[in-house]
Amino acid sequence: MPLSLVGRFLLGSLFWLFALMLPWYYVASFLAVPAVTLASEIMRLLFSWVEGVELSGTVATLLTQVSVLVPQGNRNVVGYISPDGNYLVFGYGTVLFWALMLASKPTRLGLKLLVGSVALIPVQAWGLCFQWLKGVAFNGGLRAQQYTGLQGWELEGIAYGYQFGVLILTPLVPVLLWVLMNRSFIARLWVAMTLRGALDGYPAGKSMK
Repeated sequence: MPLSLVGRFLLGSLFWLFALMLPWYYVASFLAVPAVTLASEIMRLLFSWVEGVELSGTVATLLTQVSVLVPQGNRNVVGYISPDGNYLVFGYGTVLFWALMLASKPTRLGLKLLVGSVALIPVQAWGLCFQWLKGVAFNGGLRAQQYTGLQGWELEGIAYGYQFGVLILTPLVPVLLWVLMNRSFIARLWVAMTLRGALDGYPAGKSMK
C-alpha cells in the first residue's frame, strides 16, 4: 500500500534530518560566525564590563572585566571570568528547518532556505547571550554579581531566558518558520489527515456516498 502524504513527509523529514546532521556539524564553525557576531555586539552594547568575544570553532568565549579570586597553590590570584557559549547548543534548529523544508519541497526552495536560515540567527544569538550571562552571574559567585550588578530578579530573568532559549525558542522557531513558508503544504496535510480519519472511522463493508 503506498504511503500517505503524511507518512511520506514524516519519513522524508527524518531522512533529511539524519542526512544533514553530519554535514551541518562540519560547517557549524562557519555558520556560527553571524550568530556569535550579533550576540557579541548585543553584549558589548548592553554591558560595559564586556570586552569582546573570541571564537574557536563553534565555541565562543566572552571576555570580561569581571574579576574573581582563583586558588593557585597556597594563595588566591585575581582572574577574569570568561564563560563559553557553544553554537551547537542553539544552532541545531537550522538543521531541523532544512529537513522540514526539503521534505515538503516548496516552491522557491533555495530562497526560503536562505531566508529561514537568516531568520534563525537572532534566536541563536539569544541563546548565546544568556549562556554567557549564566556563566558570569552564577559561576562567578557573589563577587561577580556585585561587580556586574546582576542580582535579585535579574538572576531569575537570566535563568528563565536561558531555559526559554534552550527548551522553546531553539526547537520551536524552526517549525514556526516552516509553517509560515509552507501554508499550502500544511493545508494539503490537513486535508490528507482529515480524509484518512474519515476513512478509518467509516464502517467496513459500506460504500461512501
